[in-house]
Amino acid sequence: MKFNWIHRAAELEKKSVPFAIATVIDTVAPTSAKPTAKAIITIDGNMEGWIGGGCAQETVIEEALHCLHTGMASIIRLSPEQSSDGNVSYKKEIFLTCESGGTLEFHIEPVLPMTKLVIYGNTPTVSVLAKMGQLLGYEVYALAPGIFELNLPDGVKKMEEFSIIEGRCVAVVATQGNGDLQALKAATASKPEFLSLIASKKKTNTLLEQLKKDGISKDIIDSIKFPAGLDIGAITPQEIAVSIMAELVQHKRSAAQREEIIFEVEDTKNGKEQDPICGMFVNPQTADNSCEYDGVNYYFCCGGCKEKFEAEPATYI
Repeated sequence: MKFNWIHRAAELEKKSVPFAIATVIDTVAPTSAKPTAKAIITIDGNMEGWIGGGCAQETVIEEALHCLHTGMASIIRLSPEQSSDGNVSYKKEIFLTCESGGTLEFHIEPVLPMTKLVIYGNTPTVSVLAKMGQLLGYEVYALAPGIFELNLPDGVKKMEEFSIIEGRCVAVVATQGNGDLQALKAATASKPEFLSLIASKKKTNTLLEQLKKDGISKDIIDSIKFPAGLDIGAITPQEIAVSIMAELVQHKRSAAQREEIIFEVEDTKNGKEQDPICGMFVNPQTADNSCEYDGVNYYFCCGGCKEKFEAEPATYI
């Protein structure tokens, strides 16, 4: 039965499971892969679908997990030869030493669960932040007493108290004098990737001092960004919201450039054996090519590597 990657992707997205889609975008024979073929790689390193065998599978899995790790897509080229367009900066070239031959290019796109934007407060700025957050692809939460009285867009999850939100999130405390400390405590307990506070310097210092007295660690306190937003001279709720959302975009993109951890991933080499010819790591449970020499089992990414080893095994051990 043909692999229905669209159906499988929808299933994983519904369950909020991180995964990557690998697409074959170009091939040079000999290779069994076909352009437009797709596979899905889940965060545990499992691949579903066919995009080529041997070294291609293991290399694509490793790169897919790297994409999930950083949240950034990539294009990779697997070939035994140097590319004629090696000056293309967006393409990662991987030189293959295995005997399978052929060239493959892949586009690998991570698909991550929607990040939550948790907004504490019941002010005009909260309403604008919620609208902008949805436009930028966040799952928006708005938390404060009386929050149901605020004009918020459909789809925003509203809570009448300053709750702790679980899962991957960023947070903005926009209480502006109404429950600042309680909201800030809930926000820090939610462990957001980024937390900003709308408050004056004097007010902020008072709040941070109280957090310190309440046992909040110095690292957490130091991570709170204040005043919230980029310095664009914002005055109105709309302008303040723009500055805050711009800062969130800046944080997201700079974190990706630094290759900060988005999701912890499995060690792709865990439980695998190294092909003595090309150096690729092969899963002994699924390897199609193996042999025994001098009482030791060896595993190979492809038949070519196995044949080369069997011809002169002593050379490679």
